[in-house]
Amino acid sequence: MNPDTSLVGQKIRKIREAMGLSRPKFAELLQVPPTTLKNYELGYREVGGAFLVALAQHPELHKYTLWLLAGTTVPEAGQIGPE
Repeated sequence: MNPDTSLVGQKIRKIREAMGLSRPKFAELLQVPPTTLKNYELGYREVGGAFLVALAQHPELHKYTLWLLAGTTVPEAGQIGPE
């Protein structure tokens, strides 16, 4: 397990939990199989670029993009963390 893969997966899980969504519902939202999402969250699989783009472009989720990728937030620009 790559530590970077695990960290991104943990962040995806935090976003999902902040949205109050189950893993199957979140997977459906981003059009990936629930098992793929589980593998991302647990760090078993590297998060693909297409998934990150889908998350960044989703109207309900793009607000987490900067936090997910860079670990920072800019609330004035609508970029927040899941906390």
